Amino acid sequence: YQTPFFVIKVKDIKNFAKELGIDQIQITTAEPFNEALAFYKDQKAKGLFIDRKHRHLKNIESFYDLQTGFPDARSVIAACQCYLTDEKTDLSDKDDAHGLIARYTWRNHYLGLKVKLKKLGEFIAQRTKATFRAYSNGPVAEKPIAVRSGIGYYGKHSIVINKNFGSWIILGEIITDIELEPDDPLNIDCGECRECIDACPTRAIIKPYFIDRRRCIQELTNWPGVLPDDIARVWGKRLYGCTVCQDVCPANNRVVVQSPRNDPGYVGPSISLVTILGMSEQEYRKKYPNNQITARWINFNAIKRNALVCLGNIGDKKYLPVLERFKRSDNAMYASTARWAIKRIVDG
Repeated sequence: YQTPFFVIKVKDIKNFAKELGIDQIQITTAEPFNEALAFYKDQKAKGLFIDRKHRHLKNIESFYDLQTGFPDARSVIAACQCYLTDEKTDLSDKDDAHGLIARYTWRNHYLGLKVKLKKLGEFIAQRTKATFRAYSNGPVAEKPIAVRSGIGYYGKHSIVINKNFGSWIILGEIITDIELEPDDPLNIDCGECRECIDACPTRAIIKPYFIDRRRCIQELTNWPGVLPDDIARVWGKRLYGCTVCQDVCPANNRVVVQSPRNDPGYVGPSISLVTILGMSEQEYRKKYPNNQITARWINFNAIKRNALVCLGNIGDKKYLPVLERFKRSDNAMYASTARWAIKRIVDG
């Protein structure tokens, strides 16, 4: 194997990325992320994952070693995109209670960034004959890539924090077979701050950088099971995802709010709970295409379960007939959750 003739500067790559509207680009090597793999295995051994199949866990070695799936990989161009926008965060009204959607998935920022990264990859390939693969929310270790490249550093909530955009970022990357001069990681951490640890409603952050995913609302929103009472009671009106640990992070206080980008798959900040509960899975996936909330790995039964929990926590008796209908469901998870919600409303 020989590296293609090098005829492009990192400065040119970063400048073109800026023209494409990518917020930040950093470079790192394609060396394996052995430390991150060891950390994952340690958490798994401690039983901190919920029992559901993550796509990347089918081949964990290739997830943390890019050269397993792309033997000629030499460099990684890491990217981030800020998604903090100046939009309303809840579209509920007095006649129609909504369940909240986590900010990162109001629209499909991942798909938007991936399109830009492909254009950046083509720009590089035209000048170097390089081969490349572009991902966002893809089958590679995006957080370790971002940290090693200097895109950001790990917060104690295990989310990557960028110096300019805080943790309100999604990540992406181009893996390529050309040698590029790598950037340095950031020598930053959260210091003594523990705001995210103290604010987590389910106490899922058991210590810095260790998340008990069996209690993490973000993880549980796609887990099809009956929620324990203590978790259901602090669930609030979240239909998909949770950002409490980000909401309280001091690093996010300085982030400048942006106007929405024209990314695909718009869902918005909230969805009518009664509408969700009246939908079939086919209707749901058709109504919200090209968004993570209808991606193939999303469990629609879990989404409906979330909607029932939301109604219980909202506590309005006008929703009791809906809950009574689900209490009679043949689906044991629906029936159990509806019974919980009814009791929550009646008992106050």
